[in-house]
Amino acid sequence: MNRIFTLKKMSVLLSLSLVGTLTSAQNLQMNDMSLKSELDWLRAQGVIQINTSTWPLTTNEINRVLSKADIRTAEQQQVVQSIRYTLDKEPKSLVNTKVSAYAQTDREQLPQSFADDNTANFQAAAQVSLSEEDWEVNIRANVKDKDMIDDEDLSFEGSYLAGKYANQWLIAGQIPTWWGPGHDGSLIRGDASKPVIGVTMQRDTQDAPSHPYLSWIGPWQYQLFAGQLDDYEAVPDTKLIGMRLTASPTEWLELGASRTFMWGGEGRPEGFSSFWDAIKGTQDNGGRDGGDPANQLAGFDARVNLAPLANVPVSVYGQYIGEDEAGGLPAKNMYLAGADFASSLNTTTMGSMPYQLYTEWTDTRTSGDVRGISYNHTNYTDGYYQHGYPLGYALGGDTESIAVGGKLWLDNQNFINAKVQHAKVNQSNRATNKAFPESDKLTVLDVAWEHQLNPKTTISSRAWVSDSDIHSTDVGGGIGVEFTNF
Repeated sequence: MNRIFTLKKMSVLLSLSLVGTLTSAQNLQMNDMSLKSELDWLRAQGVIQINTSTWPLTTNEINRVLSKADIRTAEQQQVVQSIRYTLDKEPKSLVNTKVSAYAQTDREQLPQSFADDNTANFQAAAQVSLSEEDWEVNIRANVKDKDMIDDEDLSFEGSYLAGKYANQWLIAGQIPTWWGPGHDGSLIRGDASKPVIGVTMQRDTQDAPSHPYLSWIGPWQYQLFAGQLDDYEAVPDTKLIGMRLTASPTEWLELGASRTFMWGGEGRPEGFSSFWDAIKGTQDNGGRDGGDPANQLAGFDARVNLAPLANVPVSVYGQYIGEDEAGGLPAKNMYLAGADFASSLNTTTMGSMPYQLYTEWTDTRTSGDVRGISYNHTNYTDGYYQHGYPLGYALGGDTESIAVGGKLWLDNQNFINAKVQHAKVNQSNRATNKAFPESDKLTVLDVAWEHQLNPKTTISSRAWVSDSDIHSTDVGGGIGVEFTNF
């Protein structure tokens, strides 16, 4: 239904835009496609060792790895400079601002991917950030029209309060999360749904342990999360608890383990014994306090970087997540696997242009079978979704997908991201998946372009074609602009 923005809501947006964003003073880097792509490219080239499978990342961690960068070519130097430019756009200041606007056609048949948060036909945002070395406050107001996920005209997604002590960040607010090595999806914590309001704890820099018996672990990170789902009608006030641990014991190997569970809520046990059963995860089908204590997911992921092993700019990665438990390990599994390649294209007219190619396969069926189990639960009958949109893989359960994509840096001002994806979505026809509520086959071509017009202005555009078996072919596009400390 079309909605008219009220004068009151627009005045909130305009007043915030006059105050001032996250620039070099920003301590926490939220999900950002171009930044992640640049870090992934340098890692595949063997220039840096960084794990980009857990977001948000911290600026100090990025600076730590860049300080050790093994730069050997002009293209590598170009990408390093681009990252530093992103982190240091403006002189440091206590108060910073960002204002943006984005408009697009309807996009119901367009699959989401990493940092793809433009879900409304029109949205404008203004944010104010106050940052010091050990704390950060970010207030972000979003005004939207025809959002495909919810009906809110005004929201504060992206707002948070954070403090650091002894290399640990504690973040309270509504921030996006990403757990996994994939380019387009994560099986357990993606960012297709609205960010869950809650508290997050993680390390600032990911240095290896200094103790001689633990140094073999290498750079490591953890993330703990506790929050409450919004608009979860089956069990109102359901809590979402999550924990992730990553380590890089060698330059070529990255390992991750993740676990989440939905617990408590209206009419459900919320005592300590029930919570302890959910933590242990060993009574998934019959805990105390009235049966199944939680809707649990857990699993592992890994990435192998071939550059340190064979001087080849290739990485291979995989993730598997189980809906259940058997013998102490995840069972009823979903799978994701992929590979990427990073190089540069040399031309006489445009010079050298770094690029990355990848392919990614995903199967969210139950160990290869369509059973209506993935992302669903007997007690939490709205499934592993919020507002009907997946908390895990963006296409939801009982989906098979193959994607081939690429990223190209034309120069320091122009970045292109494109992919072709073919998917069989929601093969069990589960109504819990509002992103793709019917069993369907999709083929999508999606191209996005980002242009840095000047140090304070970024222009973005996007175009896509989506062909569906049960819906008409959709051709769409969008365009946006962002002003920083204008």
